Amino acid sequence: MIIELLDKWLRHFSGGEMYYDPKTSKLRVLHAWGAKEQPGLYSSICKASNIKTQNVNDFPIRLPNEALALACTELLNKSNSPQIYDAILIDEGQDLIVDDALKFEDKQPFYWMAYQALRPVDSATPEKRRLIWAYDEAQSLNSLVIPKSSEVLGNKLSGIIGGSGGAIYEGGIRKAYVIRRCYRSPGNILTAAHAIGMGLLRPSGMLTGFTTKEDWRRIGYEVEGDFRKMGSTITLYRPSENSPNPVQQQWDGELLEFNIYSSRTEELKQVANRIKCNLFDEGLNPSRDILVIALGSLQLQEQIAEFLVANGINFYIPTTTSNNSFPDGKTGNPNKFWNEGGVTVSGIHRAKGNEANIVYVVGLDNVAKNESNLIWRNQLFVAMTRARGWVSLSGIGKYSMYEEIRQVIESKGSLNFPFQPPLLDTGESA
Repeated sequence: MIIELLDKWLRHFSGGEMYYDPKTSKLRVLHAWGAKEQPGLYSSICKASNIKTQNVNDFPIRLPNEALALACTELLNKSNSPQIYDAILIDEGQDLIVDDALKFEDKQPFYWMAYQALRPVDSATPEKRRLIWAYDEAQSLNSLVIPKSSEVLGNKLSGIIGGSGGAIYEGGIRKAYVIRRCYRSPGNILTAAHAIGMGLLRPSGMLTGFTTKEDWRRIGYEVEGDFRKMGSTITLYRPSENSPNPVQQQWDGELLEFNIYSSRTEELKQVANRIKCNLFDEGLNPSRDILVIALGSLQLQEQIAEFLVANGINFYIPTTTSNNSFPDGKTGNPNKFWNEGGVTVSGIHRAKGNEANIVYVVGLDNVAKNESNLIWRNQLFVAMTRARGWVSLSGIGKYSMYEEIRQVIESKGSLNFPFQPPLLDTGESA
């Protein structure tokens, strides 16, 4: 997707005179790790340093972000990285963050490795380098650490990107931007995703979130209430100008649905019937118009796929070579998410970074039974915000979180809750 967008906008802004060719361009699109046929930032720096690369299988008991951090730490300990890049831009930066125990000399290993591989902006200020990252703490799938200035480069250099160094670079360039507008998901869906992901309407209080009006306004909300007073009623509302997706204004029905079933069989039967209607009655394209996200194990993905086939619907599991096949661990394309003619059925990690008009989120009970776990809630947030138009949530069983979700949906985009300090404050006090 990134390569397609690079090519599209290079052509657009150059009037068709420039395009992106990865074989000739000095602009590289890299995976974080890198693999045999897919260059990565880590593997490229290893190659330039004449250091043998590690891979995720060398750290079998670690989460992917932890394994990468350990590999970067080993590289940093073995070699002074050559300065081979003029600028590095990191997307989904929250997924490259690790907890304190895995830091390298009080710094985030991946970010410090990237910083070391950069040429200085000028010789007079060698500490200033073009390292730019984008992140959304609500989309972190493995860590709850927020990558602020001191968190990334350590306390000594934190002033370069914030803190005591001020908020503006020479020439008036801001050091940090918070994006208020969301173009992908309709406002009601984004508001619901934030509310559920943060637990704003939990009976025992929010799990995470902002605790000042300014921080909420930064991400596009209007706020009423006093965060200084325990129990004060807080009202959040997202104005339409900050969610310009037109579907909400053009569709009279519900954009967000929530259904609970007595069994997994009943749930998957209904999901398959809905998709059958989308394809054969409404004329949607199976690939890219519809996305099914399984919250849970690979086994749930396979169960969904079997129900689709039973209804005459082709499915596609990301990385596989064709429709109606399952991963074998040997063949496939690690970058392939869609396949013509098949409805993609994915886990949350593969789904991240992709989007579809209709998103079916299956297995909500796996989140509900772990309702106080922020990582599970973040996964649900990511799943919901893959949608350009409609979201269908479904699960089985009886859990207290289900009533919370119903209240969020019934709020119609205007949230009211009594303020209690969250377990994790995500404010911008870097």
